[in-house]
Amino acid sequence: MSQNKTNIYDIEPHLAEVYDQSEIYQDDVELIRDLIGDRKPLRILEPFCGTGRILLPLAVDGHQLYGFDQAKGMLDRARMKVGQLPAEAQQRVTLTVADAIGTPWPRGFDLVILGCNCLYELATPEEQERCIISAAGSLNPGGYVYVDNDHMEGELARSWRRPGVAQGFPTGNCADDTRVESYIETIWWDAPRRLVRFRRGTRVTLPDGTIVEKEYFQQKHPVSTLEVWTWLEKHGFMVRHLFGDRMGSPYTDISGRAIFWAKKD
Repeated sequence: MSQNKTNIYDIEPHLAEVYDQSEIYQDDVELIRDLIGDRKPLRILEPFCGTGRILLPLAVDGHQLYGFDQAKGMLDRARMKVGQLPAEAQQRVTLTVADAIGTPWPRGFDLVILGCNCLYELATPEEQERCIISAAGSLNPGGYVYVDNDHMEGELARSWRRPGVAQGFPTGNCADDTRVESYIETIWWDAPRRLVRFRRGTRVTLPDGTIVEKEYFQQKHPVSTLEVWTWLEKHGFMVRHLFGDRMGSPYTDISGRAIFWAKKD
């Protein structure tokens, strides 16, 4: 299990609804579609699949999707959305609760998607590298991995080194008037090692006035491009493309993202 044992989206089901209010972009899905091209329907694995923003449209495209996530609350909402798909697409989706660090990944896939900063959910570079190892084990020979992260090189960015309490994510109102409020407080960092720890909390106020609260601690390690490239090559991948954004632009030192498309030898 990751050092980050608490998953915010299991605190209360409404948090997944607020998550979906802002996580609505599809540019990464379009990039993945372009990279897949006209290949036959693939068997695709998405760890950290959340509420299914990426995997559901790929299932509609005709691919077989297997998603897992540590947070049952996220998967419950994903299953609700699966139920809104055409019947044939519903049959192409399998979802299960699993911890990416503590559970062996299933095997026999053509593509593994490590999308939308999912490696940031892990506390250390060792845990992140373990995901690359697991991805290699899950893929058939000649399969691909897609890895998408914000771009940060060198020391921990100064924007991450600001002590004090700020409004956190998720925060918002739900359809039934439930109010979700979150905060985040930076309590420690190691700039050279690019590590940072937070005290986080969430307060959910239900329509009947009932309040659900949870406070917990979380550590993050924003990965560098060099780290990911090194892990991929070390564990049997050849990097075919490195993009600087989800439009497929070439990566540069000032790119906002570092997106890898790598093939397993």
